[in-house]
Amino acid sequence: MDPDTVRKIYNRWEATGTCTNAPRSGRPTILNKHDVQRLKAYIITDRETRREPLKELVQHCNLDVSTKTLSRTISDIIGLGRRIERKRCFLTKQQQQNRLEFAKKHIHWTLEEWRRVAFTDEMGMQTDSNQGRVFVWRYPEEEFHKDCIRGTVLSGFQKVKIWGAMRYGKLSNLVCMPEGKNEGKMTAKRYLDLIMDGEMFDFWLEGMEDVGNLLMMEDGAPYHKGVASERRAELEKDGWIGWGPGTWPANSPDLNPIENLWHILRDRIRKRKVQPRTKEALIEALQEEWAKLDIKIVNDLIDSMPRRLQAVIDAKGGATKY
Repeated sequence: MDPDTVRKIYNRWEATGTCTNAPRSGRPTILNKHDVQRLKAYIITDRETRREPLKELVQHCNLDVSTKTLSRTISDIIGLGRRIERKRCFLTKQQQQNRLEFAKKHIHWTLEEWRRVAFTDEMGMQTDSNQGRVFVWRYPEEEFHKDCIRGTVLSGFQKVKIWGAMRYGKLSNLVCMPEGKNEGKMTAKRYLDLIMDGEMFDFWLEGMEDVGNLLMMEDGAPYHKGVASERRAELEKDGWIGWGPGTWPANSPDLNPIENLWHILRDRIRKRKVQPRTKEALIEALQEEWAKLDIKIVNDLIDSMPRRLQAVIDAKGGATKY
C-alpha cells in the first residue's frame, strides 16, 4: 500500500477512532438496494417484461419515481440498455440439441472440406413492407437471448421467392420460384421440376467436374421432401452426397452462409435509387444485383463455417450472431 495512504488512514484513526470513511454529502438515492434488485428481477422475467415501457415498469413494480429517474437507474445501476430486438428463429430444446450435435460433429472440418460444400436456400422478398422497430431491455451480451429476439415472418404486398446456391468460387443462376394467387404454392413436385432437375442439378454437375466431389446442402422446407427425397435417393447412385431434410439441423439459418448473401442482396435492393414497385421489376432488380455480387464475399462466407460451428457450441445450440 502507498505510504501516503497508510499515513492518512492512521491520522483518521488518531482523530476519530475509526478507519472508515466519513459519510458522503449529497442527495440519497430514491431507490434503495432492495428496490433495484426487485426492479431488475422483474424486467428480466420473460419476453413481455423486457418490452415494457418505463411507465408500465413504474406501475407494475410499485415505484414512486419519475420515468427519467427509472431510466437512469436501469441504465447506470442495473446496466440494462434499451436496444432494438434482433430477429432470430425460435428454437425448441430438441432443435438446440440437434444443432449442438451437428456443430460438434463437424467442428474439426478443414477449410478445404467446407470449400467442397454447396449451400442452397430460398429467399422471399416483397415490393413493399411496413415493419417497425421494437425495443427491449437487455444487457449488451444478451443480443441473441431467446427473450430478446423476434421470430422472422415475412409479409407484404407483391412477394417474390427466389432460389440460389453458392460454393467456394462460384454462384448458381438465380431462379424465380412461381408462387402467387394464380400460381399456387411451391410443392415437392414443382421444386423437383424447377430446382432439383434444373439449376441445382446443373450446379452440382459443374461442381463435381471442378472439385471432384461436391456435397449439397438443403434445409428442411416441406417441399424439399416427398418426391424430392425420392430423387435424392436416385441421384445417390450417381454420386450425390448431401445434407437434406432430417440431416441438416432445423431452424439453422446461422449455419447457412447463403443467408448472409440474402441479407446483402436485400440491402442492395433497398439502396437502389428507383425502388421496384412490381413483381417483374423486383425480379429484374434481384437478378441484376445477384450478378454483381463479388465472389470474394462468397469465399469469405464459406470460410466462416468453422467460426459458425464454434459459435453454436459456445451457445450450447442456441442462436448466434450469424
